[in-house]
Amino acid sequence: MSTPFSRRFQLVVEQICQGNKKQFAELTGKSASHIYRICRGASRPSMTYLQELYDEFKVDLNWLLTGEESSGQKAGTASSKDLVFAPMFDVEASAGAGALVQSEDIVEHFGFNKNWLSSHLRVSSDNLAFVTVNGDSMVPTLEDGDMILVDMSQQQVHREGIYLITTEDGLVTKRLKSDKNALQVISDNPDYPSWTIDPQNADQYRVAGKVIWNGRKV
Repeated sequence: MSTPFSRRFQLVVEQICQGNKKQFAELTGKSASHIYRICRGASRPSMTYLQELYDEFKVDLNWLLTGEESSGQKAGTASSKDLVFAPMFDVEASAGAGALVQSEDIVEHFGFNKNWLSSHLRVSSDNLAFVTVNGDSMVPTLEDGDMILVDMSQQQVHREGIYLITTEDGLVTKRLKSDKNALQVISDNPDYPSWTIDPQNADQYRVAGKVIWNGRKV
């Protein structure tokens, strides 16, 4: 099944090789079957390969990855603006009872245009990371399997929002709300009770960052 990414990738193939996937594969050092899988939505290219497309053909990675065209640029062409590359960690952030962190290996990178981050998400930090949501306690805001983008520089709760929290049992995603000398930890799913981080238990928790964006399958 095709995906928005695979359809944009096909546009790149059309622009560079007039849609000839075999020729595109030879030109970019990949097997034809791999290019066909990407165009069908059955596979995703590595960040290394995407970086090669940028270096060799000036493909706009921001547009390719997010669908957002850089200002003044034609879709698929390079942007002169810098990209921020956010690593995707091999961990799950529980939106349930708690998920143990088994690994923190980087499995992929995703590129975002700095101007897009600033104008759409009001973010200027380049300390960003992706993790995957596990569980249903944040439904309907976050669903099981969602990819969430976390600004790891926002570790102080100045206003209500959804944050990534390190606990003794692993990572959790919860809504945090400041309440005097404590933090209310809220699940958007009413089936899950709220709890509190206060001076008595604060050493058991750490705010790892603020969730600023999420992506899911349509």
